[in-house]
Amino acid sequence: MLTDVDRQISAIQAELQVLAVSPSLQDDDLRAFDRQMRAALKIRGTAIVLLDTKAQQLINTNRPFGEPLPRAINTEMLDRTVETGKPQISDLIIGAVLRRPVLTVGIPVFRDSEVVYVLLMVLGPEILSALLQEQNLPPDWTATIFDRKGIIVARNRELERFIGQPASPALRERIAGTAENWFPGVTKEGIAVYGGFRRSPVSGWTVAVGLPREFVDAPLRRARWIAFGGGVAGLLVSLALAWWMARAIRQPVFALRVATKALGNGEPLGPLIGGITELDQVGDALHTAAAALAHSRVHLESMVADRTRELATANSQLRAEIGAREQAQAALLQAQKMEAMGQLTGGVAHDFNNLLTAVSGSLALLEPRVFDERSLRLLRTAQRGVSRGAKLTESLLAFARKQQLEPIPADLNAIIVDMSEMLRQSIGVSVEIRHTLAPELWPVLIDIGQIETALLNIAINARDAMPRGGVLLIETANIPAGSDELPEEVVGQDCILVSLRDTGTGMTPDVIERAFEPFFTTKEIGKGTGLGLSMVFGVVRQSGGTVRIHSRLREGTTVQVYLPRATKGASTGSAQRPDARVLGGAGVIVVDDDPDVRWTTAEQFREIGCTVIEADSGRAALAMLERDEPCDLMVVDLMMPGLSGTDTVRLARRTRPALKALFVSGYTDRSRFERELGNDVVLKKPFEPETLVAAVQTALHPERDNVVPLRREQH
Repeated sequence: MLTDVDRQISAIQAELQVLAVSPSLQDDDLRAFDRQMRAALKIRGTAIVLLDTKAQQLINTNRPFGEPLPRAINTEMLDRTVETGKPQISDLIIGAVLRRPVLTVGIPVFRDSEVVYVLLMVLGPEILSALLQEQNLPPDWTATIFDRKGIIVARNRELERFIGQPASPALRERIAGTAENWFPGVTKEGIAVYGGFRRSPVSGWTVAVGLPREFVDAPLRRARWIAFGGGVAGLLVSLALAWWMARAIRQPVFALRVATKALGNGEPLGPLIGGITELDQVGDALHTAAAALAHSRVHLESMVADRTRELATANSQLRAEIGAREQAQAALLQAQKMEAMGQLTGGVAHDFNNLLTAVSGSLALLEPRVFDERSLRLLRTAQRGVSRGAKLTESLLAFARKQQLEPIPADLNAIIVDMSEMLRQSIGVSVEIRHTLAPELWPVLIDIGQIETALLNIAINARDAMPRGGVLLIETANIPAGSDELPEEVVGQDCILVSLRDTGTGMTPDVIERAFEPFFTTKEIGKGTGLGLSMVFGVVRQSGGTVRIHSRLREGTTVQVYLPRATKGASTGSAQRPDARVLGGAGVIVVDDDPDVRWTTAEQFREIGCTVIEADSGRAALAMLERDEPCDLMVVDLMMPGLSGTDTVRLARRTRPALKALFVSGYTDRSRFERELGNDVVLKKPFEPETLVAAVQTALHPERDNVVPLRREQH
């Protein structure tokens, strides 16, 4: 019986321990933890309460979540839990919410080795009383559970009448002692019994059982009547018979005492010495009670095992959900970080392009005025520096996805084959290039020059990861929309996969996480800018695709580029370069908020024979037009404070509908202004004089067949 009570308490402690390590509780997500507490509450008549170390209730399953809760009234058990850091069990107390006698089982909740909460389960005394009733004791036997103060907390009968009453002084004196023996006593109902008790090492509570004395004393009285009922003549025979019967009775009574003690300890009963009807009845009752106890014990163990499995399964599911949520949050954080870095690098590249435009324009104007060899060499060196700076900003804009791409339907297999020789020359003979190209590869809509640069950057990184040589395998494949291989960015689309796999040194997870960041590199100083993979990331994302890196140290790296399938077939033609020719007599207004860029641009127009006026803002340009200044072409910066370039042109065309426009920008990303730009030309900063001439021709004469909009030459 005591074993069953202790097992019930241990099961409750185990259930609370599982809840105490819930990630929701560790994250202080009390609403989610409230749902877990209610899901774990399977025993009727119980409640689970979460308190802080000051005895303030935070969650109580007897009340809706968020409802104000009182402080605990009796804090003795809570204080012991906080002080010792170990599970504790209370005596009988009055519940702060239920306002009736209850018992509590509490455990500490730790964080950084400190107790931050106390989690407890509230038990109604009727639950323990039901456990006593399940033992199937004879109806006139009494089983009682006393707390550490000797107060009745459970009883197998008439619980409402005796709950909260103290044990009798004689029983309290014996419970306070160390010996656990049978003794005569009287129950609360006034029934004379032989009583026995055991104290629990788990809870400190005491379980006492009382057997009516009538069961034991009746055989003894019968023996005395028989002994003295005979005559004097049979005195000796009677005495001998009485002695024999007393001896016969003593042995089964002793056996009953041993069996009762074994029953209280939850041990199996041995054979009982019988021969006396009343004692045989008691023995049969003990055997019946032992069988019922064994059955109850097996059933309780099964329930505890099932409940433990349910809690373990729920905890595993909860951990899996939390892991998925953390993974999604990490992916979102990475995307936000890359977007923020893209905005930063795009802004830097825009400002840098303005500087390069002023420098390159000044150098172009200076070139015809320089004649000696040394000065020309210095000028060429400066121009090469400008060209390198332009390529650097192009990489930054590619990462920021703010460059202007000229996508056309293309065959990636053909592109890879065409650039094979260039790859071999770039990465050297120590790296063997192999191809595994899918037949009937779907077309993709890409800027061919940009995708060639992206593949070249990946190949150069692979070469640097194989200092002693190795193999670079380039593979292509069609990935249908329903495939599980597709990353989440391109789910639901038919895609073409280009995979570049090397046999190099590989990357650590930390390096993979930062691989696409601008200026991040693991190479030695002077051997890399850290913009190669960031440019790949920007070009592919701007083309509607995505990139994945798979790598392990000493096992090589695989870079996978996913690009959406194009709806039109691949183009085999190439654009023609425009015929650059000097334009004379055209009236041009140059609008730019940067004075250096505005002056150099205006000077280049003057060099080709145009009549030029300058304006430092959109409103200044509109004021000039209102004064009927001659103007055939407005060259305007796309991004300006106040009126943007598109707004300036739109307002100017209200009075001059035939006005031609040429937009210049350090971004050259038309997507933001696509509707306002229409068929107007956008020229990327910095630009060469011949590029400017071609753009002006296109802007002024878009109908001529031999003049095309400015774009990268396709291969």
